[in-house]
Amino acid sequence: MHPVLFLDIDGVLHPQRSKTTAHFDMDLNKKLAEEYMDPHFLDLSPYFTNHIYYGFDQKACSLIAALVSRFDAHIVLTSSWRMVYTHQELYYLFKILHMEDAFVGITKKQTPRQDVIREYIEDHDIKQYLVIDDQDMTKAFPFHAIHTQNCFNEEDYHIACTLLEIQHVQNQ
Repeated sequence: MHPVLFLDIDGVLHPQRSKTTAHFDMDLNKKLAEEYMDPHFLDLSPYFTNHIYYGFDQKACSLIAALVSRFDAHIVLTSSWRMVYTHQELYYLFKILHMEDAFVGITKKQTPRQDVIREYIEDHDIKQYLVIDDQDMTKAFPFHAIHTQNCFNEEDYHIACTLLEIQHVQNQ
């Protein structure tokens, strides 16, 4: 069974307090379509793709990708982005981040977030998981939550690895 990362975006992959980037590449969608040999990039808003490509914290994205790779984890998006963007747009968000194969879904478009995460866990009989969020969910999900401080960092990564390793041993 694959562990699941219940992933927030803002404050985890995208800095809450970021320097506004003036960089905007009108040809980015075309470049991505060619790079990935996927014409669907041309259907996306260039503001959406530029925001992800240039606005996300590259170190945080790399660390989440490393966590996915190390544990063969799946990603379920819990971010408020699930309320704004379509499933296809979210798929392409993860494709830009090279994690599209790990992206398996989103929680219900309801709140509070911890309730829809619990419901998802129960409905899918998930035993190994982490909630990675800038909202402190450690009380709601003891030993299953990482509380980020303006992006997922090295310390968060090491804690996440430890928690997933413990969960793996407990569920054998």
